Amino acid sequence: MSNDSPAVSEPEARADAAPPQDEAPPRSDAHATTAAPHEAAGEGATALRNGLRLGVSLLLTWGVALVITFTLPKYLGPLFWGYYKYGFEYAATLAVFVGFGVDTYISREVAVRPKHASDFFGGVVAVRTLAVLPLFAYGWYHLGHKLHEERLAAAMFGVTQVFVVMNQTFQQTLQAASRVGGLAVANVVAKVLWGGGTFAAVMLGAPFWFLPLPMLASEALKAAFLYWATREAVGLRIVLDLAATKTVLRVAFPFFIANAAVTLGSTIDVVVLRELVPEGSEEVGWYSAAREIARLSALMSPVLSGVLVPMMSRAKHRSEDEFFRILRRGIEGVGVVSIPLTLMLALGAELVIGAALKEKFLPAAASLEWLAPTFVLAYFNVLLWIALMILDRSWTITVISFVGLALLPVFILGIVPLTRALGPGSTGMGVAMALSARELVIAVVFFAFLGKRAVDRRNALAIAKSFGICGVVVAVHVWLAGLGHARLLVDMAVYGALMLGAGVVRPRDIKDVLRMIKDRKKIQAEAAG
Repeated sequence: MSNDSPAVSEPEARADAAPPQDEAPPRSDAHATTAAPHEAAGEGATALRNGLRLGVSLLLTWGVALVITFTLPKYLGPLFWGYYKYGFEYAATLAVFVGFGVDTYISREVAVRPKHASDFFGGVVAVRTLAVLPLFAYGWYHLGHKLHEERLAAAMFGVTQVFVVMNQTFQQTLQAASRVGGLAVANVVAKVLWGGGTFAAVMLGAPFWFLPLPMLASEALKAAFLYWATREAVGLRIVLDLAATKTVLRVAFPFFIANAAVTLGSTIDVVVLRELVPEGSEEVGWYSAAREIARLSALMSPVLSGVLVPMMSRAKHRSEDEFFRILRRGIEGVGVVSIPLTLMLALGAELVIGAALKEKFLPAAASLEWLAPTFVLAYFNVLLWIALMILDRSWTITVISFVGLALLPVFILGIVPLTRALGPGSTGMGVAMALSARELVIAVVFFAFLGKRAVDRRNALAIAKSFGICGVVVAVHVWLAGLGHARLLVDMAVYGALMLGAGVVRPRDIKDVLRMIKDRKKIQAEAAG
């Protein structure tokens, strides 16, 4: 698309014209050609090591999030849990307008120019501060017709989102610089503080509008720590360079529009659902509970972006062939891992809801069954988004994202009237179906724009086989209905056997990954040499 050209601007031109400040002088072509395999292998080892660090921290934070996800709904009940989640999602919806696309810009540019972060960071903080004030005033006024407690919870979540946005910027900077040790620690400590504070509030019988305070405190402390970690990692300095800030904001503007569209597309479902149901309805609480459980399947998204963005950015600087090779293997890996996990979540929706949230939330199972598929598609879309971003197709991302944002309310308003009469939880189920349809459309469009180079016989066969196995497992699940929830064990066994038998997962590939992790220091030493 010709509209992609504005993404190329002064910072990118300077990056092409001169080597990054923290890198060695350029070598001869022959030397570069010889070193490229070692360089790529070293970056692969670094990416794996960083992925393992983030993965371990996410497993720990996942445990805390799991406790809160299952504790708060049971404590509050469907009605007040719905009010709580509405306040959170409303604040997150407004917070998209203070990101300005800088995080995506950082992922691409700071990965190759770490010192560049100081050029614009101070200016971005100043601009965000000016943007927060009118947004906060608008939200307070707009929620005037809601319950006072609902309004107060949204306000506290709004302050929390200010720190969340800054922490995302610090996180992207650290990931781009491949310095994730401090980030992994901060993620765990912040989640433990949030979980502990929330659990204490529950034990003391705090009302739902008080519960945002532990999250606010943990995000504020995390921001202070990540600021220090970022200073150590990239030598971050706070200077107000208006010219540099203006240039960066102009380059990041397409990312800002696209990020706003994507984030709004992930938050407005609860906001729209709240407007579609009468006051006092428990539909929002049921749907939000299912949504929180389904989101646990997407907790590895930060690892996906944090590992692949720097790796793919550097590969693109060397050669597009290498970039697309990494992309194809990434697509294969994402599909092979996420498809069976999502299938089991959908088939076991009623068991999960019943075991975790008890009978009051059983109507949420219908929503969870339809929310589960959205996260296979969401993983693909994250990866394809990253690919288009690195290929400087920022306006393509923007257009696709806005199409997805526009489709969601259209799908909701078209599907919900058809499902509303099916019983308790059916309104939320309609919203979940709309989300799945929207994510499918976006994935298809992303693949269309990336073209044939994003697909080869190997990843196409792996994904096709995975979906075929899903069909067989669903048939087995229906056939064994008399076994009740015990059939899930049979489902998992059948999927595992067919996956190995069909060659979807190859023992050789697993051995290669483990060997690369084991020999990462040797590979890095060879790359440095």
